Amino acid sequence: MKALVDFYATESDKNNQDCYVEIFRPDIKLDVYFGDKLGMQARDVQDMIRQYKAFGAAKVSFHMNGQQNVDFVDETHATGTCYALATLVTEQDGKDVLTTHAVRYYDKYVKIDGRWWIAEREQHFEWSTNQALG
Repeated sequence: MKALVDFYATESDKNNQDCYVEIFRPDIKLDVYFGDKLGMQARDVQDMIRQYKAFGAAKVSFHMNGQQNVDFVDETHATGTCYALATLVTEQDGKDVLTTHAVRYYDKYVKIDGRWWIAEREQHFEWSTNQALG
């Protein structure tokens, strides 16, 4: 499961949302929260990809995963929590702005034909900061 969340972070840094079809089940259930407010939902991977692309690409991004806890329900099901920091450089009013997000992912995994997938994800943006760059 660590490989799935790390691949997600690495490819997100490359602005390669199309790779999400290799990580998430076609019928992914995704809920994204900003603080305690639901801000985005998707119920299939293609809709998820469309919505993430709509946010637009950062000039530079850096996703760093921290600890991950995984609990196996049985041989083909597991749950997990992953902690991450996502830093993005975007341009606002002609100036570069650094945004840092503290993110927590609550995932449900399923193993199909010997391969693990993310079947459900609750993504929580716990806090965010912005600062102008030099």
